[in-house]
Formats: sequence, structure tokens, C-alpha cells
Amino acid sequence: MFSLLAGWEADMWSPVINLFSFIPSYAWMLIVFTIVLKIVLSPLDFWQRKVSRDSMIKQAKLQPELEKLQKKYADNKTILNQKTMELYKREKYNVVGSCLSMVLNLVITLFIFITLFTGLMQISRQEIYNQYVDLNNTFYTQYNSDFVTQFNIDTENMTQEEIDQAINAKLAELIDAQKTNAENALLEENKDNPEYTITQEEIDERAKTLAYQAEPLATIVSTAQDTVLNRYNEIKESWLWIENIWRPDTSVSGFPDYTTFLNISNFRDQDFYKEVMNSTSITEDEKNAQSAIWQEEYELVTSKVYAQYSGWNGYFILVILAAVITYFSAAFSQKQSLKKDKTETTDDAQKKPQPMKFMKWILPIIVVIFTIGYSAAFALYIVVNSLMSFIFSIISLQMFSKMDEKKAQKEKLNKKVDYSR
Repeated sequence: MFSLLAGWEADMWSPVINLFSFIPSYAWMLIVFTIVLKIVLSPLDFWQRKVSRDSMIKQAKLQPELEKLQKKYADNKTILNQKTMELYKREKYNVVGSCLSMVLNLVITLFIFITLFTGLMQISRQEIYNQYVDLNNTFYTQYNSDFVTQFNIDTENMTQEEIDQAINAKLAELIDAQKTNAENALLEENKDNPEYTITQEEIDERAKTLAYQAEPLATIVSTAQDTVLNRYNEIKESWLWIENIWRPDTSVSGFPDYTTFLNISNFRDQDFYKEVMNSTSITEDEKNAQSAIWQEEYELVTSKVYAQYSGWNGYFILVILAAVITYFSAAFSQKQSLKKDKTETTDDAQKKPQPMKFMKWILPIIVVIFTIGYSAAFALYIVVNSLMSFIFSIISLQMFSKMDEKKAQKEKLNKKVDYSR
């Protein structure tokens, strides 16, 4: 479902997040964006909390009257409902209003959560693809420059297409020079297999490998790969202990292998990929051959980057933080909820259903699923948003307490004035 939604969410959220592009790190930019977003939405959050709190206090105040009505009209549900509504009207208690505020806040919260999730997922996929395009261009810029210099190719007055043709022609000569060695190597490897029949395709592939392993091509490739590694260190989006924020804060590799790259990037969404893979005029063998070429190129370009960043991308710290903060936030809300009705006895409180007991365990499990399986960028949003919600809960509680104190003082003062009269 989320993959179907992905697309317009990135177009919606990316410009908003980029308002903070003056911050050099995307991770810090996302943190500041989350804090600002939470502050902007705080009036709605406070209003919903206040409405819910006032509703619970009103319910507790009306509970004795409701119990009397329930006993009196236990055999007649119609009259019971009528009398209950009359009581609500007389005491100016609006059931719909309290529910409406909760539903409105829930709808907005879910909308932001889902669109941000799908938006950041799409942004992550695009950024991973963009990084590879950058690294690919870096590799071939360095490779072509060194190749031209090494083999004294005169590029004066040549177009880029003509330069590429000259490089490919020289490369073909180097590969052809290795074909005899390639054939001998293949025959030697399979000398104990009487049924083995060497093919031209195998010879060509081995000759290409030998050409890249031989000097001076090996040095040219190695230099280009070093340049790619340096370039990646310049453009990678790391944050504190996390090597790559577009990957989860877990034991997954900081830089993806080719198979993972296909699954987590927009490579398959590119026109050149679709043109080949969706074509009806190309055979399956030809499609597989092209896929092999893309994989070979990816591994050639990113070889040294993957070697350095194939270790753990993170240490599950954001996952743990998200779960812990969410648990304590839910536990705090539950504790405050149980304090609302001071007229309840302990037995009464225990008999009442308490869904928050389950929520304080369910919510952490949900955030763990989202933070452990998706990018650290989204996990950062989850952690900061949960922390801000917890802080706002405490602030709201303090504000409500002060409001109650002022209300109590005002009522006390009014009673003194009435007594003096």
C-alpha cells in the first residue's frame, strides 16, 4: 500500500524539509524540521488534550447521576437514553464534541505519519540512486582521463562521443590480446572434465577480466575506484554513529550490494531500465545479459566503497530509543488517565477496562517495526517526534495543573464574597 502511495508525498514534504537546507547535514535538518512541525501542531494537540481532559472530568462528575438513572430505568432503555441525554444537556456535556476533537487529531496525526513515511521512503530511494549516479560519473571521468593519458589518445578537436569510441577501441585491443591467455586458463581449469566444451562467450568474459587485472589498466581502474571512495566520503549522509541515514540503524551494511541496491533505490524506475526490461522485442537471454552488465558496472565502480562500508550501518540505538520513549510516553499517559477520577475506589478502577495497558506495549512494538525495517532518516523522525510528544505531555500537565489552581482560587474567592454578603 505504501509503495502505491509513494511519489506525491515526496513532492509534498521534500520542499518543506528543504526549507532548512541551510543546515549542512540532512539528518540535523530532519531533526529541526520535526521539532518545528511538532511546535506548529502543538496548539491542536493541546486543544485535543484539554477537550479530552475536560470530558473525563465531566464524566466523573456525572457518574453518580448516571448510575442512579441506570438503576432507576434499568428495564427501559429508551427512557434511560432519554434521561441520559437530558442530563448531558442540562450539564452542558457534549459527547460528540469530545469525540470530534479526538478523531480530528487522530486523522491529522495519521496523515502526517503515513505521508512522511512514504515521502521519506521515496526520498531515500531517490538519494541512493543519485549517489550511485554521482559515483558512476566520478569513476568514468577519472578512468577516461587516465586512459587517454596512458595510451596517448589525441583528443584535440574530438567530441565526447568520439573520445568514448577511441577509448572503447583501445580497450577492445587490450581484451583481444588476452584471449589466448583466457582460453588456456579455461582449458587448464577444466582439464579434468572431459565433457567440457569451451565457448567464445566464456573466452570473451575471461579475456575482459584478465585485461582489467593486467597493467596498466589495473592501475587506471584502481585510481578511479580510489577517486570514487573519496567522492563517497564527501557526499554520504552520515550522522553520529550511523554511516548512512538512507539505510536502517541496524546491522545491515552501510553501503548496499547490487541486489540490495536494486531493491532500495529508484534504479528500476529509470526509463533506460524499463525500456529494456519491458521490451517485447528483446529476448530473456538478452535482458539477462544486460542485467549482468549493469551489475558488473556497479561492482566495478563501487568496489572499494563497498569494501570499506560493508559493515554495520548502525547499532540499533534509534530503534531502542524509539521503543523506550514510546513506552514511557504511553505509560505516563496511562498513569495520568488513572488519576482523572479521584472518586473511584481501587476495586472500581481495577474492574474498568484499561486499553492503555495494552497500548503501552503495542505502540513500542509498532515503532520498532518501522525503525528497524526502514531508513534511519525515518527512525530519526520517530525518535524526535516521540520525544517531543512526551515533553509536550509533561508541559500540558503542568499547564492544566496551574489552570486548576487558578480555577480553585477563583471559586474559593467567590465563596468568600458570597459569605460576606
